[in-house]
Amino acid sequence: ESGVSLVNRTGEALTDIVERVSNIAELIGDIATGAQEQSVGLGEINVGVTELDKVTQQNAAMVEEATAASTTLKQEASTLQQLVARFRLRNAAPGRPTARPAPSARPEAAPAVGEPRKRAVNDAGWQDF
Repeated sequence: ESGVSLVNRTGEALTDIVERVSNIAELIGDIATGAQEQSVGLGEINVGVTELDKVTQQNAAMVEEATAASTTLKQEASTLQQLVARFRLRNAAPGRPTARPAPSARPEAAPAVGEPRKRAVNDAGWQDF
């Protein structure tokens, strides 16, 4: 009887070991699935960071261009100011601005509704038939 009892206990222990190995294999499968999902998520984050870096570099380039354009504009404005300062107008008081706003040209008013338009008259030998 003790031999049979030992065989039965050994069988139960082996069954328990198989169940535990099966549970461990399932846990390892779950870990592998989680690692794969994390890998996909990290890939998407990497794409986002790469795009953000690209946009940041584009913005930096635009800032450099704007700075260069601003510097050039400042230099050109200074040059223009020096060139304009050479001009002198007669009867202008020194040290006072000589530029005056140009008078606005007013367009001719359109004829009122129902009023006939004025026509140019040229009677140089023409007759109406």
